[in-house]
Amino acid sequence: MAEILVVVAIALLWAFLYGELSTFNLLIGGLFGMLLLMTLRREGSTSLPTRLWRVLRFMVAFLVELVIAGVVIARLAVTRKPRFHPHVIAVPLRVKSDAAITLLSATITLLPGTVAMGTSEDHSMLYAHAIGESDPARSRDSVTRIETLILGFMR
Repeated sequence: MAEILVVVAIALLWAFLYGELSTFNLLIGGLFGMLLLMTLRREGSTSLPTRLWRVLRFMVAFLVELVIAGVVIARLAVTRKPRFHPHVIAVPLRVKSDAAITLLSATITLLPGTVAMGTSEDHSMLYAHAIGESDPARSRDSVTRIETLILGFMR
């Protein structure tokens, strides 16, 4: 029953964001909601509201990281003699699924100053290039924080 309410809420949200309450928009929103629920549904895992809360927390934390990274890179761009600190970091991965690794890679690539370069053959390490932080450990910690949030809803 809760899943049906979530699908209806997502369909209404979709129609509201699109700006037109039509059958087509409700259908597209409903399909999007069902796709989201299929992505979030895992056997033997936490409840749906908990998983939705974790997705929301991930999105908010990502937006915070995005703003912070944007400010750091903007400061580098307007500084007369910027001190870039380019480095390649290797982050041990705790996520195991291809979908979670892809989401992590896409997320950190969207952050200004960071680019995912790839993973090791056994998918135990993620390699990324970063320029914003002077300490590679801080860049690694940033990726690990995002990975922890992804683990919250993609286990």
